Amino acid sequence: MDTRPASLPDWSAAAAGEWTRKLTLAMRGATSVWSQPILPGWTFNINSNNSAAPQTEAEVLQRYSYGRQLGRISDALFALIHELAPQRAGDAAFEPFVTMKHHIDELKSAAAAGRVDQLRADLLSIKAENRPEYERIRQSLRRALDL
Repeated sequence: MDTRPASLPDWSAAAAGEWTRKLTLAMRGATSVWSQPILPGWTFNINSNNSAAPQTEAEVLQRYSYGRQLGRISDALFALIHELAPQRAGDAAFEPFVTMKHHIDELKSAAAAGRVDQLRADLLSIKAENRPEYERIRQSLRRALDL
């Protein structure tokens, strides 16, 4: 006698073939799939199974990645919290978000510092290997930094 509630699916090994068959049939409807790498090893797929307008979403993602969208939303929310309710920024409703936002900003800053360190190492390498190219880059950077 099966003692599982009726609402739970059958996850037994015997049902694996049926699940595979259903998944294969469902995937046949997905004729086009778009993917955007967010992190190494991670991919978000957009297809007709998870988006009402996959082509529109793909066009949006070409211009504004999920990370860029979330970053802009986070920046706006952070500004609103501090503009409209600065005395409540530490409230239980806001504190986890504010803490997360600070951690994200720290991670971004550390990543930028790492890129600058890599740029410095690359410039030293170019200086040693190709002095004219180094001088060209150096002058270009000087002009950019004087802005």
